[in-house]
Amino acid sequence: MNDHYKKLGTLLALILPFALIGKVGYAQWVIGYVYLFLIQGYVAWFLFFRTNQPFFGYSVTMALGAYSTAILTGIYEWPLVLGILAGGVIASAVAMLLFLSTSRARGFYLSMISFLLAIMFPMLIDALRPITGGRNGIYFRGLRDMWSRGGLFALIVGSTVLAVAFLFWLMSTKTGKTFTLIAENDDLAQAVGINTFKYKLLAYGIAGLISGLGGALYVNYIGFISSIDVGVFTTTYITFIPIVGGSQLCYGPILGALIVFLLPDLLVPMERFMDIIFGGVFVAIILLIPGGIAPGLERLVKWAYKRLVRRRHDCIKPETQL
Repeated sequence: MNDHYKKLGTLLALILPFALIGKVGYAQWVIGYVYLFLIQGYVAWFLFFRTNQPFFGYSVTMALGAYSTAILTGIYEWPLVLGILAGGVIASAVAMLLFLSTSRARGFYLSMISFLLAIMFPMLIDALRPITGGRNGIYFRGLRDMWSRGGLFALIVGSTVLAVAFLFWLMSTKTGKTFTLIAENDDLAQAVGINTFKYKLLAYGIAGLISGLGGALYVNYIGFISSIDVGVFTTTYITFIPIVGGSQLCYGPILGALIVFLLPDLLVPMERFMDIIFGGVFVAIILLIPGGIAPGLERLVKWAYKRLVRRRHDCIKPETQL
């Protein structure tokens, strides 16, 4: 029941930015940007930490959704809705194809294959420059020409809430519990007759679909996509969202996204050293608080609450004795 309330509280917290819909400005834009990557962070939370699938190609599936939408809509004149849906389906298909092609590999080797894909994918984008624009990128208006900035912001926030709510619901179903069993003990799951291959393939398909749809929203919101935007650092930041925030708690990715994508705004004067700072922060968190910030923060809140209750009890006790 406690976990149920945490999930409900997480969804309520995610809805709070709706209060900024009528206040167009930098703060609204930044929150929308963070939410776009929060979608990817929850994909990493689901696939890597809830189904135990070692995947580091989040920037690839995100980019596939973005490029597919921009190219199909801008060049081939598909309806925008179909372009967005196609972006999600293509990303899902590629994620499942990657799993199928590497299904014989396990653990470290599978993770390295997906990481190498994230390194090579920007090179492929550059090689297809006549279509993708390469480093120069593609400018895409999409929903920006059809909706107001406030409406587009509301779409991003609403889509993020729906994606997170879907993952929470999925993990509470029989399928989600099977994912958990496979994550905890793959050999045991096979021994009791579970087709682990089928469930793993399904997990990749779901993660790829949500990531691709998130990428489609990204290019509509930002209005631009290039090979620089989907480099290896992008997939690294996405992977670190649940790690920094706390992978074991449902609201951990929210804290992780705030740190990973808002910290650069606070450290603009030190932009030249940003990669070094991020590397130091990530290493410090892994070494000092391996569970992430959320569990430590939760323990601190519980400790403060117990201290407050104890102090109130100590204050009331003498009065009762009198």
